[in-house]
Amino acid sequence: MNDVTTSLGDAIATQGVFLQGWVMVLVGTHLISLLLSVYKQDGKFKIRYESLAIVGSFFVAGASISWLYEQVGYVRLLGLPHLIFWTPVFVWVLSRALKGQYSAPFKQYVYLYLTVAGVSLAIDTLDVVRYLLGDT
Repeated sequence: MNDVTTSLGDAIATQGVFLQGWVMVLVGTHLISLLLSVYKQDGKFKIRYESLAIVGSFFVAGASISWLYEQVGYVRLLGLPHLIFWTPVFVWVLSRALKGQYSAPFKQYVYLYLTVAGVSLAIDTLDVVRYLLGDT
């Protein structure tokens, strides 16, 4: 176990304003889906499972990142839980979006989610590869 004396939140707080802002964008983008998790179709309220998957994968990845931080500290490998837990949800939502299966306002949210999560997954992929190549 790594000797971590600060919390993950404290470690992030020592980073630049851009990274702190990016973390807030990630949190906000994922949590917004809760506002769109219930919709009305044919006079009945229904649950939007994509919203639940987005939020669920966000919290599972967050818990996994916290655990991983305690094990290895603040290193590039911390992006791995995003790759593991966000990628399946991202691919599922993207495939449905490409088939035109969403309508407003969820459709607009999906564009935001795919953009933000896609950028994050690209950065995380680069970070994990760099870590595996020896750049901590």
